[in-house]
Amino acid sequence: MLEPTDMMTEEELVARIAWFYYNDNLTQTEIGNLLGLPRLKVSRLLEKGRQQGLIHVRIHSRFEGCMDLEHQLKTHFELKDIRVIPDADPMGTDINHRVSVGAASMVVSHVGPSDLLAIGFGETIMATLKNLGSFIQTKQVPVVSLAGGVGTYMKGISHLDASCDVNLVPAPLRVSSKAVADVLYKEDSVNDVLMASSSADVAVISIGSVAQVEKATMHQTGYISLGEQKVLQRKGAQGDILGYFFDGQGNVLEDIKLHEELISVRPEKLRDIPFVIGVAGGTVKAEAILAALKGQYINALVTNEATATKILELIPN
Repeated sequence: MLEPTDMMTEEELVARIAWFYYNDNLTQTEIGNLLGLPRLKVSRLLEKGRQQGLIHVRIHSRFEGCMDLEHQLKTHFELKDIRVIPDADPMGTDINHRVSVGAASMVVSHVGPSDLLAIGFGETIMATLKNLGSFIQTKQVPVVSLAGGVGTYMKGISHLDASCDVNLVPAPLRVSSKAVADVLYKEDSVNDVLMASSSADVAVISIGSVAQVEKATMHQTGYISLGEQKVLQRKGAQGDILGYFFDGQGNVLEDIKLHEELISVRPEKLRDIPFVIGVAGGTVKAEAILAALKGQYINALVTNEATATKILELIPN
């Protein structure tokens, strides 16, 4: 069985245990229960951390700053969970890849037997789904998409075997008109998947930012033009979730033609899902992530250290 701690390096695991033990005053048994580890292993890792110099009065680890950021953001936004990935990566791994690994670890932590997992779209989410491949197959976790656009999901699901229960919305993400969208929403094959995804137990979604300009997922996938994106910016758009654009306070923009042409779960419906993980890395997305948090579309977050720092800087004192 794949445990959340299986996706952590030993350094991160030692640092987290030390933080819980010395900063949060949790017992070794409580830490073991939290991380799914035997108490004796918690004790051994604490001792190893002291012997290796990771723990000496305070936690000497590149993860210490991340956990402080986690604590601040979790407290301020009353998040159910958060994972801040350190920027200092000796392997030079792409930040989106490392954020996706953290997202996969969080999903493993919160998806239980018979839970339904709903997924958004985008490169980071597909990387997260790929990292979850063995978990989904071993535990037979049913997966459902939150939006249309079958092609955008293929990179994430292509490695899953035929035994996996995966249901995608059989429609494009954006269609040619509101009339076409209205017809598709009435189709049972479309409506059934969207209704199922809206009632999922856990969802994992990306957060787009208009500040990304041509690198924005909605533009790269051909769903909006740069001209449309500039118009949305002038109307106050800060970011998007599942193709719906929202302002700096997290309010979905009104009277937007694009929104009428989407085959996708509206962000407001995400509030009905018990556990919604927002996954986004890069300081260019800080304002959009903050707006999504204000809109309460997500109650868990996976991001990188610099972005978490920027989000906190944007919060008025």
